[in-house]
This record gives sequence, C-alpha cells and structure tokens, in this order.
Amino acid sequence: MIYRKELDGGDAVWLFYPSDVRRTPYKRSALTLLIEDTSEKTVRRLLEEEGLADFARLHDVILAIPEVPAQGWQPAVEQLDRLARIHVNISRPENEPLKFNSLGIPTLESMQSEYHPMNDVRYYAGVGAGAALALTLAACRPELTAAVLAVDGTLPDTLPEEASGAPVPVMLLGSAVDARVYFDSVNHAEPAGDGLDACPVNSFQMVLHDCHPACLNAETIRRAWEMLFRRVRRTNTGARGDVEPRLCLKDCGFEQVVDEIRLPDGLQHTWFTHVPASVRDNPGKKAPLVMFFHGGSDNPEEAAEMSKLHELGEREGFITVYPWGSNRCGWNIHLHADEEDDETYTLQLIDYMIACYPVDPGRVYLSGFSNGAGHALMMGMMHPDVVAAIFPIDSNWPGARIGPTDTKPEDVPAFRRAMEKKKEKDYRMPVWYTYGTREPSYPVYRGCSQQHQYDFYKWFNHIPVRETPPQDAPDACGCGVPGDVQLHLVPSARHPHHHYDVQRFFSGDEVPMNLYNYALMRDKGHEVAQMDPELGWRYVRHFRRESDGSLTLIP
Repeated sequence: MIYRKELDGGDAVWLFYPSDVRRTPYKRSALTLLIEDTSEKTVRRLLEEEGLADFARLHDVILAIPEVPAQGWQPAVEQLDRLARIHVNISRPENEPLKFNSLGIPTLESMQSEYHPMNDVRYYAGVGAGAALALTLAACRPELTAAVLAVDGTLPDTLPEEASGAPVPVMLLGSAVDARVYFDSVNHAEPAGDGLDACPVNSFQMVLHDCHPACLNAETIRRAWEMLFRRVRRTNTGARGDVEPRLCLKDCGFEQVVDEIRLPDGLQHTWFTHVPASVRDNPGKKAPLVMFFHGGSDNPEEAAEMSKLHELGEREGFITVYPWGSNRCGWNIHLHADEEDDETYTLQLIDYMIACYPVDPGRVYLSGFSNGAGHALMMGMMHPDVVAAIFPIDSNWPGARIGPTDTKPEDVPAFRRAMEKKKEKDYRMPVWYTYGTREPSYPVYRGCSQQHQYDFYKWFNHIPVRETPPQDAPDACGCGVPGDVQLHLVPSARHPHHHYDVQRFFSGDEVPMNLYNYALMRDKGHEVAQMDPELGWRYVRHFRRESDGSLTLIP
C-alpha cells in the first residue's frame, strides 16, 4: 500500500498494486474507490481485514483510493478532472513523469517501468457523495469509464452541460430512482427481470439495480466484479467510446507458453495459442494460421481481448497465435541492430507452429494493432514467400506519428529489404488496412505515415501510385487517394453506428487484382473495433501462398 502525493502538491491517493511484477503477459484493470473516510486506518482495514487486497491480487486489479478533498466529494467539473489525472498517474508508484522519445511515444525504459492498466477497463465505485461523483463522471466523461458501482448515490438535479448521453453500464445499490431512469435511458435498457435492465441490441449496456440499503465494502466490490466489472469494457471506437464484452481467459482454452525456450534462437519467449475444436477434431486436415501482434506496451491477453480473433478462429477454423514482443513491450519495426531481433523470432515461431500444429504453410496471415500493425506490415513486405496476406490495424509507421515527414523508401530499412526481395521474384502481398477518423493522420495527407506506407505497398503490388493531396487540401474521401472501387459498410449489429468507408485498389496487371484496401472507420480512435479483425479476415482468407511464392485465389 502506497500513499502518494502528486508533485504539484495537489492530488493525494492511496495505491495498491496486486504484484511487485510490473510487466506480465496478462491484463490488469484499475478500480478507483470514492469512500467517505480515507484515513490510513480505514484503508488498511478495507484492504487487509475485509480482504480487498486478496481480491485485487486474485483478479490483477490496481486499486486507487483518492484522499477526500477538504470540501468533500462533489459532482463538480474540477473533481472530474482530478479523477482523470489520478487514472493517468496510477501506472507507476513513482511520481516522476514518463519519458517520451522523438516520435512522441514513451521510451522503452518508461514502458517497462509501468504496471500498465488498460484504458478500456477503468472502473469506479463510490458511496454517498462519492457515488454521486462516480455517476456524474459516467454521465459527463463516459470515455473514461468502463462501469460504475454506486452505493446510496444519486445524480445532481442538474447535470453539467458536458453530459453526453453515452451508454455506461452501472450497478445501483440503494441508489435514487433518478439514477436508474437516467442510465436506463442512455443505455437504451429495458427491464429484463431479477434487477437487470439491458439493451436489446447490446446486452452489455446494462443497469443492475437493488433498492435495498447497502454499504461499500469488499464483499460488495466482489459482487460488482462478478456481476458487472469482469463482464464489460469500454473501447475507444465511438465518439465517446463503446460498451464491449470482456473475455475470461480461463474460458478461452489458450495454450500458454510463458518464458520458455522452444525456438532455435535459444531465448525465452511468450505466446498464447488457440486451436479451434474443428482442428482438434480433425488433426489430419491443415488449417490456416493467424498471428496477431500486440500494440506498444501491450501483451498477449490484451491483444486477445482487443481483437478476439480466437473467437473468430473458432467459427472459421483457423489457429490463432498472440505473441509477446521480445522486450515485453513492443516490436523492433525499425530493425535497429542493438534491439531484439523480432524478425527472426516471428519467422521461427511460424516455423514452430507449422512443425507442431496442423498448419497449412500456404495460409499464414499476419495482423496486429499499432506498433504490432507496423510489425505485420514490415514482415509482409520482407517475407512475401512466407506470408499469404496481412490485415493490420492502426499503424502510424513509418515516419513521424504526427505531422508530415520527407521519408524516402531508401530511408526505411524494411522498405530497402522489400525492394531487394522483389529482385528475387515479383512477389505480391494482399493488404487490408484499417484506420480511424480520430487517428493523428486523418484526413490522410502528403508526407504523413499513412501515405509513406500505402504508396510503398501500392508500388510493391503494381498498383498505380497517385500523388496524395497536401495537408491543407486533403481529398474528401479522407483516405488520401480515392480507390478504384469504393464501398460503404455498416457491419456491426451490436454497434449500428460503426461505419466504414473502404477504398479498394487494383493492380495494373493484365488481369487486375484487388491487392490493397484502405478501410476507414468513422469516429474510431486508436483502438480495435469489434469488426476490424473480421473484415480483414474476410478479405485475406481468399489468398494462398504457393511454394514458388506465387499467389492463388481461394473461392
């Protein structure tokens, strides 16, 4: 248990970390408690005597208990801002700010020093005035709130103007009727019986309610965890976020290789593998392999929860692998000689999967998010004889993450390697690429990371390369250059507001092939949306890599 006062002399908070190991392959959540007595004696009783510390260890939850301000808890904007600051600063017990590199990304040392609670699993629990503040946070800053437990709480008579009307799941115990009315409305929830109101389209937009008096103790928090918190998460895929389901790791049937030496490089590596029932039941039949690379500072469980490709694999009959980067934070997409050799690691892991599982070597597909998307893009262009097709999500590689750069192909090591590979054989690499309109390079403009990436892949695939408009006059399509064919998709029944505009580009061959696709999702931030992986899979599954390096189409 740590008592930390911020450097500016402002916020003070009690912190409890479930382990002294900061980087693990498993996902951590964050729970902030807004209680009326934050003395050390009360906090210790809650943690030690009531067993909240054991709960946190069991479920890998970081606990934050902010000190009650002098004026008490109030549903005021400045206190909402305070809660947002506290969450940002709980990733490390130290007070020193994170260090960033020239690209605006935390340094490797900073990432390795973090406990890394993910932004999609931020939960709040409050009692009395603290419950009122937590409910106000859910109403006004839903993007910061996965779910709320409110004990004996109510909403203020007049909500601040910034109240968004966005859905947030809540558990209301002994709370005022007005809170249930409001959250039923924003969650589009209808009575479903047994103290549950749920949305018919998205059942995770739920309101749990019980009018009986209650208190905020460890037992109540355990109950809220089982009924609410462990079931829901909030993704950055709508203007104010979307309510999505969580996965239960023990129910996924993963084969977990953790810090084992199984590959020829002789190093310890970690990855999670999912083999669908259809493959287990028919081991003599070869199956596709999909490998998904996590984002910077993420891990295998986080990648699995983001993409849920193993669930799609269960339906579609492919094997899924979620590897952890060699440095336990990210992927060496710049091919720096003094950093871990993730290229060799990936190739050896593919060989291992082909040797040890019924994997079809002609149907190896790569995907990933953010830094992991960059790794998939890099591996696809450097090893088109191994990879059949790729479907990366939200890469901001190469060049600067924000702003234009004069990046030439010969400046990018992976581009240079790809150009050399093309001299051996005129390979092609099918690409389905997904990006969001709240990403830093939207709308796409000349010199941004997106333009450097797609111009190279268009060249690689014999697609005519047309000039991308400048930053001050982007094309109305938002994707930089309009495709030869344009599609508008609304593929999610759970989120009918998820819209995709797809630009499809065809090669200049005698028989044109659709080899590059730019799928732009409206209102999506830096996140994997529900249908991002499935749309990508629907495209790449039609390609097979033959032993001579050529591509064939699968009907």
